[in-house]
Amino acid sequence: MVITTQYIIVSSKIKMSASSENEMLLPGQIIRPLVKLGDVPAIVNKIYGLTTLSVKELNSYDDKNFYIQVESTINNPHIKELCPSGYVLKIVNSLDSKNENLIKAQNQMMFFLHARGFRVPKPEKNIHGTYMTLEKLTVSSDEFVQNNANEEPSGLHMVRLLTFIEGKILHQVTYTKELFFECGAYLGKLNNELKDFCNEDLKSRKCLWSLESTPKLKKFVSAVKNEKQINLVQEVLAAWNLNIIPEIHRLEKGFIHGDFNEQNIIVNTKSGDPTTFHIDGLLDFGDIQYSCYLFEIAIAIMYQMVEVNCMPPNDVGGYVLAGYLTQRNISKNDWDILKECVAARFIQSLVLGAYSHEQDPGNGYLLVTAAKGWDVLSKFWKTPKEDILSRWKDIIKSYKA
Repeated sequence: MVITTQYIIVSSKIKMSASSENEMLLPGQIIRPLVKLGDVPAIVNKIYGLTTLSVKELNSYDDKNFYIQVESTINNPHIKELCPSGYVLKIVNSLDSKNENLIKAQNQMMFFLHARGFRVPKPEKNIHGTYMTLEKLTVSSDEFVQNNANEEPSGLHMVRLLTFIEGKILHQVTYTKELFFECGAYLGKLNNELKDFCNEDLKSRKCLWSLESTPKLKKFVSAVKNEKQINLVQEVLAAWNLNIIPEIHRLEKGFIHGDFNEQNIIVNTKSGDPTTFHIDGLLDFGDIQYSCYLFEIAIAIMYQMVEVNCMPPNDVGGYVLAGYLTQRNISKNDWDILKECVAARFIQSLVLGAYSHEQDPGNGYLLVTAAKGWDVLSKFWKTPKEDILSRWKDIIKSYKA
């Protein structure tokens, strides 16, 4: 790979409407940056005036994320003090990189939450005094032909440097009912705080990872090769069309994180108790959106279900909801369609994970959910809704006793 020395400050030249259907992923489209580990020091030095000491690639879906530590020397007048824990160099996929307003909204939300006491990453200014730039990439012809024979590389990717949040991710620790409860309470606090957040451009964003885009999954189902799994996807899609679409306009909406999963939740221990983990921070604001609060809850429940060992996966929702309800209420209409929303996030993650892995077979992170997700979804979907809701409500009552 060759990285050119042309770095372009974001301007109105690349601004696109956040409501454009052209900004949604299409089958066969390759959008992940082709940046390698060895490219990172030159990028960091050129854009941020920092000298890299170490680089580690982090898990990511469509973007590229690198954890870096840097020398104490700063050749950037806009960085007055280094983050002691290091930084994450985030190189955004070519699709989202076209949307300047989306990246601005992500930065705005991180600053908003940080100012209100949430442990979230903060963007740093580059040598030009801005929080983001476009980086022009070119790929050697041999590598391009071998890896992407049917796709032309876009060449332009938005680059940001974010402060690194210390701790473990939830996925790395043993799950407990107390952690699920804390997840729900944290999410309720987050949703309450974001009631004061405002970004008009974000309101019109169309995102394939929004649950409102569930019907679009039919374009990607061909990536699923198992007939039983395909049938399961079709059943959930049919239930979505029947039960959710008529109710969406009645659901309460606001600004949400949109990807409250086990890879994005930071946990830490507290002094005096080195063995018990607590929810302590939140990462990855790439899927923020203006959408239904119910969808935020469904996303949180679904991801905690996938690898739980301390209880039956179907019980997880009860503990997440018990915590959430200490901060916010949910309506009867929400209860009636929550199961379908959880199932919809399952198929969204499983279908898009299978599709993305076809495009990028070397990225094992894309199949994390699939390892257990299909079996968990199948058992969840086959369980009558009234049984699931009854069990969840019993768990919630146990916290009120």
